[in-house]
Amino acid sequence: MAAQKKKRTYFPPKTFDDDLVALAALFKRKGWSFSNVDIAALTEAGVTQREEREAHDEAELQFRNLHEAFGQAQEQRHQAFSAALNAARGAFKNDRAVSKELEKFTRSAKRTVKKTG
Repeated sequence: MAAQKKKRTYFPPKTFDDDLVALAALFKRKGWSFSNVDIAALTEAGVTQREEREAHDEAELQFRNLHEAFGQAQEQRHQAFSAALNAARGAFKNDRAVSKELEKFTRSAKRTVKKTG
């Protein structure tokens, strides 16, 4: 069985909220009526879009704040880790067995190479 390709979500431009509400208002103001176009549903979609956009933007702001706080705390933890590692390396620099154990705490020297061509 072949794996299904995940469909990418389409995100319209940031002006979509205003465009949706304005189009519904234009239809209503002009009294336009087309088959398969429910003006009441279009108007309600504009209200729902604005409510969901507000909730989305709030969640996004909370994530950015959480992400920034996590990054700062992680940096402090990494500094403490590095200081402890350097202290151990200095204290046991002549002990091969301990130095061998501490070798696993080095950064990987592997870097991804971009393929050209």
